[in-house]
Amino acid sequence: MPGERIVLAFLELMQPSLPECAAALYGDGVRSLRVVPVFLGVGGHLKDDLPKLVAKIHGHSPDLEITVEPPIGEQPEVIAAIARVIALLYEE
Repeated sequence: MPGERIVLAFLELMQPSLPECAAALYGDGVRSLRVVPVFLGVGGHLKDDLPKLVAKIHGHSPDLEITVEPPIGEQPEVIAAIARVIALLYEE
């Protein structure tokens, strides 16, 4: 994606964390952040953990605009791809 800066962040246990990535991007002058959760659906991490992390980031950088997209597994293209793979399994 030309002109876009894409980084990988984790919610827990692995590094870099979302707050660490947000702080680094903010330090580089980024003022708009788009979070695309790589989860199949909404569960505890997206209901509880992610909103807390976003609030923490806003606490440190109140002028940082953060958009949280629906989980990748709920995107129509991903659902269609999963369905195609399942259909292929039944062709074998």
